[in-house]
Amino acid sequence: MAVKKKKDSGGDIPEWVVTYGDLMSLLLCFFILLAAFSELKQEREFREVLEHIQEALGFRGGLGVNDNQTQANNSSVSIQEELARRSDDKMETNIHHESNVTGRHEKVTVISEGQLFAIGGTISFEEASDQLTENAKAELRSQIAPRLRGQQYIVRIVGHAWGDGELLSGFTHDELGYRRAQAVKDYLFRECGVEEMILRVETAGTSEPASLNVSSVEIPPGNRRVQVWMTGRTVEDSHPDPNYTRAQP
Repeated sequence: MAVKKKKDSGGDIPEWVVTYGDLMSLLLCFFILLAAFSELKQEREFREVLEHIQEALGFRGGLGVNDNQTQANNSSVSIQEELARRSDDKMETNIHHESNVTGRHEKVTVISEGQLFAIGGTISFEEASDQLTENAKAELRSQIAPRLRGQQYIVRIVGHAWGDGELLSGFTHDELGYRRAQAVKDYLFRECGVEEMILRVETAGTSEPASLNVSSVEIPPGNRRVQVWMTGRTVEDSHPDPNYTRAQP
């Protein structure tokens, strides 16, 4: 009597599937470790984990590496620990406990301008003069004013002066620098259509020379200048009603 051959039930798993499953498990563990390490915020904890991994792998350093278990006295971890000991064992040592300086109004505080961006080139002036030259007017019309129209960011206009010859104007260096900056502001507002509310006039006097080349008899013209800077602060940040829409008292 012939014996019937049993059909293959298909329950056997190919060997490559087992290998593939093991590789996927290892890969999953690898990514879990990466995610865990990315969440470490304390340098000391990271160092301890690293030391345990090195110990488990038998790592004792390589070529040119000194096996040193001591901690450097000037490391960031040791500095933080020392600061913590000095501050009643508080591990968080960079907390600022002082309140901010307030102004006349409760919500008014010191506002940072952020980054400064130079607009156009420097506006040069003749010695002891606060009058704009034709070249300066052309620079303001073509290079600076088009980049300021329609803007709401505060613009600093800084005037500079340099040399004893500037005193022939009858003004101090600071006063002459301010008058030069004011001349630039007036021209931008009256002739170039730039909003007056964004323009701020300042003077640096002789404190920020562009060149200190004293070997030349002639003072570098770049020291007698006005520089225009755009800040990262808007008009609304510094004035509650920049358009003066509220009734005046």
